[in-house]
Amino acid sequence: MAGEEWARRIVQKALNRVVHLHDDNSQPSMYDLRIGPADAPEVAIECVGAVNRTYTETWNVGPAKGPLTLPVAGNWTVEISPTARVKTIKQGLPQFLAELERRGIHGISHNHWVAPTDEHILNEMDSIGIVHVSRYSADYSGRVYLTMPGTGGCVDHKGTQLPKWLEDFMRNPDQADVLSKLERSGATNCHAFVFATFQGVPWSVESYLTGSLTATPDDPPELPSPLTEAWVVTGFGDKGVHWNGNGWRIVATRGPGIDDAEQNHVK
Repeated sequence: MAGEEWARRIVQKALNRVVHLHDDNSQPSMYDLRIGPADAPEVAIECVGAVNRTYTETWNVGPAKGPLTLPVAGNWTVEISPTARVKTIKQGLPQFLAELERRGIHGISHNHWVAPTDEHILNEMDSIGIVHVSRYSADYSGRVYLTMPGTGGCVDHKGTQLPKWLEDFMRNPDQADVLSKLERSGATNCHAFVFATFQGVPWSVESYLTGSLTATPDDPPELPSPLTEAWVVTGFGDKGVHWNGNGWRIVATRGPGIDDAEQNHVK
């Protein structure tokens, strides 16, 4: 389902209030969701994605398209840079992998290379946009999977970094339009509904949102005006968090009334 409809169902279930899709494109710069009548909303909600656009665009035109079949003898996994041009990758890969096979090299990166004579290969990798390559065994041949660097580190089970990240994210000039729409709504309460995507948030925040999510942060976020509340969810798992102005709480992001068209009993 579309992001705004998913957000509407999550908020409706969590608050047990009827939530309307407000932005029907009848006017420019409409906010996304509301509680209450259109001419006097009690709550106005704007949806916004925390997205690493460069990473996402490269992923969508590269790894997301599935494996390549190239005229090489082996099967390979090729990790590419988020800033790489996928067209350049595809043009250079056949010759590059064939040279590795000719030399008997089964894996190479800046952290793993065989001899000083391999330095020119590392330079070629950099020029193409390759981070790491490795050959693996399989019954077929010439299958090449593109991947991209991931993130990792200590897992933040308590969400200690979430409030400060949310503050900084909502105060970033990129979100000026979000705040402007809500300011013009005239609503008593204004919410931001944030979709946190892979690589779109720091690892500390990502690890918290995609973990067990059994604890909530201790600290409040200092949200910019006119925001009074905020929701943060991710596409992984079945829970997210909601700052209601007084404290954090965990909310369902999957289940009856969210994944299907079942309507909640709302007042």
